[in-house]
Amino acid sequence: MPKLLATDLDGTLFYPKKRIRLVSNRTKKMIQKFIDDGNHFVVVSGRNIGPCTRVFKRLDREGIAIGCNGSFITQNGKIIHKQTFAPDVLHRVIEYIESHFPIKGLYVMADNDEFVQREKFSSLFYRIVNTLWYIYQGALKNPYHISKDRFYELINQGKVYKLMVMFGVSKKAKKRSAEANKELFREFGHEIEASWSNEFIEISPYGCSKSNGLKFIENYLKINHSDIYVVGDSGNDISMFKEYQEQSFCMSHAPLSVSKYAKHTIKRFENIETYLYQDIERK
Repeated sequence: MPKLLATDLDGTLFYPKKRIRLVSNRTKKMIQKFIDDGNHFVVVSGRNIGPCTRVFKRLDREGIAIGCNGSFITQNGKIIHKQTFAPDVLHRVIEYIESHFPIKGLYVMADNDEFVQREKFSSLFYRIVNTLWYIYQGALKNPYHISKDRFYELINQGKVYKLMVMFGVSKKAKKRSAEANKELFREFGHEIEASWSNEFIEISPYGCSKSNGLKFIENYLKINHSDIYVVGDSGNDISMFKEYQEQSFCMSHAPLSVSKYAKHTIKRFENIETYLYQDIERK
């Protein structure tokens, strides 16, 4: 039976960051061999369609991408499954966030690969941080623009896959972000999915998570549950670790609050090759 290897991008497949090549030549050859042997390689990311597509171009192979934390799934670049926010839910969530927490910025990722920031940062410091962050994305840059009108237009049209809430880059802000994430679960637990990622909270439609995206693919491709391997490093990867616990791998640089949910720890993505082929030989 074929195996399926599902990986997060930032901090995992791209660790250490490959701003131009995305993945090392060694990793590229490893994945190509894995696919050419009849197995499935799946990108599972919080990013939108564009960056996910560029990964497969770098690999010179076609494949499946689960993006915006499970809000859409593509096969060979074509969407085979998607779920967006109901406008009223997203309006209520944003209103609650702004009335309860001091935030720095709001972004939406939407259909047709749109990425929109609601408004400019009021602070010069954060405008500079944001510019540097965008430059640092390198080959992963997903063009975005700032427009309050377009931000709400996408929400009202029901085209939004993911809402990102930025709390700030200080330790205090990151702690506040983690606390806010828990509070959002208590308040909107049956309407949204939320995951904490340092200075951000990533909010997706209810039922959209990396694990649910993989369960869709598991049924779609008719893969054995025990033949699915998952790799990640951040809060939005925990659902994968829990669902596919025996074959879960966390990067060693991940915080303990994340790594404690995974069965194995690896230092570099290509280290998973040993586990993959050991299991193939056993079977």
